[in-house]
Amino acid sequence: MQIILTYANIFSRDLIIEQSLQLQSGMEVLGSSRVIETIDMINRGINPELIILDTGLSDMKGLSGLARIHESSQRKLPVAIMGSPTSQSEMRMVLDAGAVGYIPKNIGIKAFFSAITLMAEGENFIPAEHGGHKSENSFLPNNWLTGREQDMLAGLLSGKSNKEIARSHGLSEVTVKHHLKSLRGKLGARNRTHAVCRAIELGIVPE
Repeated sequence: MQIILTYANIFSRDLIIEQSLQLQSGMEVLGSSRVIETIDMINRGINPELIILDTGLSDMKGLSGLARIHESSQRKLPVAIMGSPTSQSEMRMVLDAGAVGYIPKNIGIKAFFSAITLMAEGENFIPAEHGGHKSENSFLPNNWLTGREQDMLAGLLSGKSNKEIARSHGLSEVTVKHHLKSLRGKLGARNRTHAVCRAIELGIVPE
């Protein structure tokens, strides 16, 4: 999976790229510091699964950078916007403008990689409401997920297959499927991808 991270702060961008090498073996994150640089990368034949645009880019100019990316590519490349935490209505405006998601800059690193994996696989993503409102996980008991269900969630967040999860914990694949079914039921998730999305929404992704 190839991602272009177009981010104004070079230090932060390089830290994210370094983390991707440590945490995401199947992900290649390419760095850029301006929209025009990202467009040049596309013109040179780079065809990423996802492009992330920082709202603080010098040539972003509102959401015009998003439109310029779409105009520069033969196919409509998936583009996510990354910016300061904001309201649900403003994040949905970003989706209405053609982005596949909005990533707040205060998101944890594991949740960040889970979110971009979701978007690269064709899902839209906006996080739960920020600010003074209670999130859903405020009402969840501490033991809501069993230890095994937490193991399953960690495996999903790492992109592991059932076989890899089973091997990691000395379990059979049948047992893993049983625990995953239980996890999906608690999360109200249709499938593995939706389970990761629900975990992010509920704020139960470990930092």
